[in-house]
Amino acid sequence: MASKGHELELNYDKLLERIPYKYAIPVAVARRAEAIKEFAKPLIKTRINHPIIIALKELELGKIRIKNEDVLKILKAEVR
Repeated sequence: MASKGHELELNYDKLLERIPYKYAIPVAVARRAEAIKEFAKPLIKTRINHPIIIALKELELGKIRIKNEDVLKILKAEVR
């Protein structure tokens, strides 16, 4: 089991370092959470049983990744 303090701490900055496309994070988390809810086993051990929290933590820890990051570049807004 993960340590008690480790379970609730989510570091969005760490997620942005791993995935620099901030709009892709909720999409990836939503898809993973849906998979966990329907059929997939979580890749981390935790006492928290909420698929979104599990998916966020999996993404932060690098347990899951986005397969086609080139597609994500479309989501990156360009400010002119």
